[in-house]
Amino acid sequence: MNKSVFAAVSAAALTIFSPMMSASAHVTVVQGDDVIITTTDLGDGLYMLEGRGGNIGISVGEDGVFMIDDQFGNIADKILAAVAEVTDEPVSYVLNTHWHGDHTGGNAAMAAEGATILSHDNVRKRLKQSLDVKGELEEGASSLPVLTFSDTTTFHWNGHEIHVFHFPNAHTDGDARVHFRTANVMHMGDTLFAGRYPFIDLDSGGTVDGYIANLEAVAALADDNTQIIPGHGPLSDKATILTTVEALKAMRTAVKTLVDQGLGEDEIVAADPLANWNDDYGWQFINGERMTRTFVRDLKS
Repeated sequence: MNKSVFAAVSAAALTIFSPMMSASAHVTVVQGDDVIITTTDLGDGLYMLEGRGGNIGISVGEDGVFMIDDQFGNIADKILAAVAEVTDEPVSYVLNTHWHGDHTGGNAAMAAEGATILSHDNVRKRLKQSLDVKGELEEGASSLPVLTFSDTTTFHWNGHEIHVFHFPNAHTDGDARVHFRTANVMHMGDTLFAGRYPFIDLDSGGTVDGYIANLEAVAALADDNTQIIPGHGPLSDKATILTTVEALKAMRTAVKTLVDQGLGEDEIVAADPLANWNDDYGWQFINGERMTRTFVRDLKS
């Protein structure tokens, strides 16, 4: 991603990636400035943190804190304060589910606290490239993952078997999903935007087919009791996944019908093929027009 696109995505994420509040019981709220960190107890020492940026998952216990994503550096103190409300142990590991700044912006701050940053191989590559483009590679080196994997890796931590696995070309080309097998909890990163149009980053290797296939793979692993942390949106479940898959397939078909008729991108946008979904799925970052253009670009690629 070039410098201007990266800056635009980061700026948008800073201002509008504000997740919906979960309906589950909250154990603590830490507020500062205009940011509220809301913590939801999922049981078994697992928590979901909602604030500004991608939803965070943490495992706490005697081994230390295993954190999934870390939002933005300028709210790292608030995230750490929220973590301190549920454990006295330090953050030992931070797993980045992908490279976008609203999920990795706190890396340097967490590394300064002693955390080891890890990710898929492509996350480190894209983060390093973005720093290089901005001329900040040297000063930003501490934000880069120091452990990477290409396919799967497993952590045995706080009594959990934490299975981390890569699904290629979904939201990006570096997506990681995290499965706490014994606890029946998953963190999906941005391979799930719950109840809203997803951001499928075509410029970072994402694809519509890959995004849908990823959701179907998760649905096959989940059961009716699985708790699923989405990248954005409220705590979810298997039914959310199945509903999302059905909706995305129908949306893709609606757009493909117009593509097959030979219409150009602007003509398809003007026809508003996603009109039936805009009210339910449209939001500030991805409205019907942007989602339509994503489908068109993907179908014509």
